[in-house]
Amino acid sequence: MSKLHLVIGNKNYSSWSLRPWIALTMAKIPFTETIILLDRPDTARKIAAHSRAGRIPVLHHGKVTVWDSLAILEYVAELYPDRHLWPKNAAARAMARAVANEMHAGFSALRNACP
Repeated sequence: MSKLHLVIGNKNYSSWSLRPWIALTMAKIPFTETIILLDRPDTARKIAAHSRAGRIPVLHHGKVTVWDSLAILEYVAELYPDRHLWPKNAAARAMARAVANEMHAGFSALRNACP
């Protein structure tokens, strides 16, 4: 299997980047990482070199590129089902996904105040 490579922003600033990094680390899934500092003049250029969408986090796995923290987690959960990134039970898994999506797509005032 190709190695996973995660491209993220500053861990102390980008909660979006931190989400897949924490999940991969806690699940002991091997990966390499590139950190792009988000407060530099060349930030956009550096992100564009890794992500056609111009966003991070982005995961590279061989020829596959996945951006968006939840999409990354879904992809990795399918690659490593034994790591149980989502609950085994269907009802619990549905609830976990609903809560994750609510935080991911909702709370815009909070997300804008704490990018």
